[in-house]
Amino acid sequence: MQRRIIAAVAAVVLAGIGAVLLYSYVNTAEARAMSKMETTSVLVATKLIPAGTRGSALAPYVSLKQIPGIAKVPGALTDTTDITDLAATSDVQVGEQILLARFAAPNTTATGGVQVPSDMQQVSLSVEAPRAVGASIKAGDRIGIFFSGDDKKSEQRVTALNMRGVLVVKVQGASAGQGDDSAAPSGSLVITLALRPADATKLVYGVESASLYLALEPKDGGSGTYTVTEQTVLK
Repeated sequence: MQRRIIAAVAAVVLAGIGAVLLYSYVNTAEARAMSKMETTSVLVATKLIPAGTRGSALAPYVSLKQIPGIAKVPGALTDTTDITDLAATSDVQVGEQILLARFAAPNTTATGGVQVPSDMQQVSLSVEAPRAVGASIKAGDRIGIFFSGDDKKSEQRVTALNMRGVLVVKVQGASAGQGDDSAAPSGSLVITLALRPADATKLVYGVESASLYLALEPKDGGSGTYTVTEQTVLK
């Protein structure tokens, strides 16, 4: 008789524990389901965003929308603050969420490599650090190229700003002084540039027959090329 009573009590206790566990599981599952149904804000493309579009110019292409929390993609943005100075590395289709990973420094890919237009050739040249803005040129920069040589027709030494807005693909070599800004850079750099075939030919000719200087282009653009001789410099 006593054994039956103990068994009955044990059954009741186990049933109670099971009920508590089931209740807890159902409540937890319901909470998880509700959290996934909660909405959140995210920037979504409302029209095709072409590759290369700056974050600062996204306003006409995006809008802030409410979507279920479960649908938000990791890295999705709610504003353009973090990508203002970046550019889209590929086309963003209508309806896609705006992701930080889809933007990088202008003229670069998402992995940091420089995007080279399909109609460009890549040409490398070696130049001493003082002739390359103190070795401060880096991949993605736009540079101007000066040639200096003897003009046989006028029998004068001529310097010309011959190329503008040339895209730097890669820089290898000299660097300025191990973090010490007062140390002058030394040695040479190997700089790879992206050029149209006609300009690439000019560059190779210049490397073979003239002296070169490189300059960082101004951020606000600039146009035109310039030529000076001894007479114009000393005028």
